[in-house]
Amino acid sequence: MNRFFTTHQAARLLGVSLPTVVNWIEARSLRCHRTPGGHRRIAREDLAAFMLRHGMPVPEELADAAPPRRTALIIGELGPLREGTVRQLAALGWAVEVASPGFAAGAALARFRPHLAVLLAPGPDGGETLRALRSDREAGATPVVAIGLPAWGEALRAAGATAVLAHPATLEALHEAARSVVEPLPEARGAGGRARDLRGGRRPLD
Repeated sequence: MNRFFTTHQAARLLGVSLPTVVNWIEARSLRCHRTPGGHRRIAREDLAAFMLRHGMPVPEELADAAPPRRTALIIGELGPLREGTVRQLAALGWAVEVASPGFAAGAALARFRPHLAVLLAPGPDGGETLRALRSDREAGATPVVAIGLPAWGEALRAAGATAVLAHPATLEALHEAARSVVEPLPEARGAGGRARDLRGGRRPLD
């Protein structure tokens, strides 16, 4: 197992060109070390952390170096609002998947089992997606942050949203809402180095 990677190896794992990696290093965005001979080397933990900060998928080769991440499913129609919310949560270190409202959202919840669902509400009652989620025996325990018009707050909470944000939600507001509804858990690592999940109810922040 490589503890350190060359810039060429890092470029391969990141899926970018060598000059891009060098630019990130020179901008001090990607941390590196120098060998006695002056060659750049990137620690596996630093490379994995860089990928997480920038919402990049962490390859299996680095899975053991990456801290476990909180997971979020963003439910909404394709468009700038959904893509912006994806970027916000990825910047906060969340592993993010997206789904369109309706059947696709239910299937994604069952497969992804997220710590958090973020619903881009189509109306003041959250639409069929929120009703279906709250009536589902397993998915119903997933906290839901609903983002909608300011006037919809009370109705969205009555429909089952755990927390409500007014559109457009700032990065800070989304961060605070997510932390307020996902239960923190003291460090509890299993044999594989991943934090265990709480059974029944909200899942922990890792």
